[in-house]
Amino acid sequence: MKAQFLKGIRFADLTWAGAGPFSTKIFADFGADVIKVESASRADPVRLGGPFRDGIPGLNRSGYFASRNTGKRSVALNLKSDEGRAVVHDLIRTADVVSNNFGPGAMDRLGLGYEEVRRIRPDVIYLSMPMYGEDGPLKNLLGVGMTISAVTGLMSLTGYHDGPPLGPGTHFPDHAANPYHAAFAVLAALRHRRRTGRGMKIDLAQVESTINCVGPAVLEQAITGQEPARVGNRSLEHAPHNVFRCQGEDRWCAVTVLNDAQWESLARVIGATELAADPGLATAAGRLARVDEVEAAVARWTAERDAETVMETLQAQGIPAGVVHDPRSLMERDPQLRHRGYWQRLDHPELKEATYTSPPFRLDGERVALSRPPLIGEHTDAVLSDILGYDAARIAALRAAGTIEV
Repeated sequence: MKAQFLKGIRFADLTWAGAGPFSTKIFADFGADVIKVESASRADPVRLGGPFRDGIPGLNRSGYFASRNTGKRSVALNLKSDEGRAVVHDLIRTADVVSNNFGPGAMDRLGLGYEEVRRIRPDVIYLSMPMYGEDGPLKNLLGVGMTISAVTGLMSLTGYHDGPPLGPGTHFPDHAANPYHAAFAVLAALRHRRRTGRGMKIDLAQVESTINCVGPAVLEQAITGQEPARVGNRSLEHAPHNVFRCQGEDRWCAVTVLNDAQWESLARVIGATELAADPGLATAAGRLARVDEVEAAVARWTAERDAETVMETLQAQGIPAGVVHDPRSLMERDPQLRHRGYWQRLDHPELKEATYTSPPFRLDGERVALSRPPLIGEHTDAVLSDILGYDAARIAALRAAGTIEV
């Protein structure tokens, strides 16, 4: 049974690309009616990016797009036309939330800025997600997830201690910090409206939101005046603390020691009797001072065993350890995710049957049951007729005029 906790909430969703669609997907997965307003002539760039089903490009064949847009409905309109904007205005009259992640001024140029939308729907909740927010000296600087990772310091902090910045890709801006901050803000605004009857504008600056991921580093630099060093998989407090190669191709296990007793157990398990007896390694400070030597001993032991054996052996002795899964291994071998029903199979007209990830949380013990992502413009006629009350002749005329793009 689908968890319908947000049934009755409707979004006019004008987000595209990364963090915006992931934000509104959270609501769609839990029962909100998220209507994605998009264009076929200027398609969501994620629809144009792979991986594609069978390697064949197409607006409905992107796995990346599909993963971010489950549960939504799609309406394809030409928003540069007066008629297209009029349709969106009609949709806004029925919507609780209007969402976008364009740069400042873009929605105003479309006649869909906050003041215009509030005239149409006075109690609207308006979510805007520009890179730097809608005001301030940097407001007109634009960027995507990789840009945000760079300017917030995520790139600088991510890498090995003796190597260049590597960066975490777009994961934190697009799939963690910004979508969940946005979702929390919208939920708070919905609660506020329920109590007061008043709507709200949410100006979520994605750079500010992402900085939450590097809070300790910001504080460290503010206090010391020094740029925090990259430590890779190591720790400034504990040793050993790293990812170690195991038997097999590209197989690894993370191992960490959090106290002296765990070090004694680890040294005994890996047969490093000389290290176990060394008083210089009895404390974290001593092990950190000789971290290369300590980690080399652990690496020799893990290299002769498969990752699962390493994990199970160490966990049995109370030593934190975990297999590092690649995506296929995570899907096929992780018992916790399998037990919790994290992976779901959905059928799709062009993507065929494929695996999707569920939200990682349950509400009242219920796991959401996902619905497949939409084809572009798949629900245009249904939305215009069932929600907006347009008759068949009006819809046909809009299509003939190019207002309806699919």
